[in-house]
Amino acid sequence: MADTWILGATGRAGRSIARELAKDGVGITLVGRNGASLAELAATLPDECAVVRAASLPEALARWEERPGRLLVNTIGPFAKTGPAAASAALRCAANYVDLANELTAVAALLDRDAEARSAGSTLVTGAGFGVAATEGLVAHLRGDRPPAASVRVTAIPVVDALGPAVLASVVESLGGGGAQIVDGQVRDMRLGAGYERINLPDGTAVRTVAVPTGELLAAQRAADASNVVAASSEVPAVAPVRAALPLVALPLRSESLRRALLRLIDRFSLAPPARSGTVSYAHARLTWPDGTRRSGWLSAGEGYEFTANVASAVSRRIALGGGTPGAFTPVDLFGPDIVRESGGRFGDESAIAEQRQ
Repeated sequence: MADTWILGATGRAGRSIARELAKDGVGITLVGRNGASLAELAATLPDECAVVRAASLPEALARWEERPGRLLVNTIGPFAKTGPAAASAALRCAANYVDLANELTAVAALLDRDAEARSAGSTLVTGAGFGVAATEGLVAHLRGDRPPAASVRVTAIPVVDALGPAVLASVVESLGGGGAQIVDGQVRDMRLGAGYERINLPDGTAVRTVAVPTGELLAAQRAADASNVVAASSEVPAVAPVRAALPLVALPLRSESLRRALLRLIDRFSLAPPARSGTVSYAHARLTWPDGTRRSGWLSAGEGYEFTANVASAVSRRIALGGGTPGAFTPVDLFGPDIVRESGGRFGDESAIAEQRQ
């Protein structure tokens, strides 16, 4: 029996995770809708693996519960839709679960199942990708053993060579919930398009960023124990006209029926947003303490999907080999910032970068 099932194994992230886990000798089951693609992927792996063709997520989860493994890895977005059902299936089997979510609602929903996971003896991990892990790891690195920060701003600046429809589906779900920030320890509404900041990158270029309602809010709050948090991204166009129009553009997406129609359209035609070219992905974080002390720095990594696969594989590998702890976590919350280094992330503080430029 294969220990680890990968939902959406023939997608971009799923393929990479399967290859990485297979290298480490982890027994895997590839799960997807296209039998030919599953067989093609299986043929490229070093060891024989199981294949499960399922036309839908409910069918895949039903097959899982017939003969569950030790770990269920979910790469299928939008995770606000797929995560609760997949995590529930893992919990019913007293198994472990990992997903790549970065939607605020998806990350919050999984973390809220901590008591349930402890009772079942299951390890649940959400945000095992560039989204969540990159900024979370950087915040933990910058904080070190310092006391709780008063405020944190994190920014994700990924570079990817392609984007799949799952990413666009997650964007639709996130925008439908409106903007968000953490104020005095609570998630509060924030106008979409707010929180603009132009950030100079270590390579000498600059990007425009705006606040986005992602799971990085909660991960950064937990890593810094901060009362006030803003999460931003370079992935949303941030020129002034777009920032002004975002609330109007997103308003129709508050309709559940419209979001469902758009998600069906995305899935049917394999729509995808444009990718951002380059060679280095960055995360930036700035922490401020109650006494006014500030510390900021960078994480640099390679292409975003590759880093996501590395994080998901590293987390899955540790859990598959018995390294989990019952409860619900984000990657760095469970394994510390070393999981980010293990995945190819490199930390640097801004003062060191400034010195290198001189």
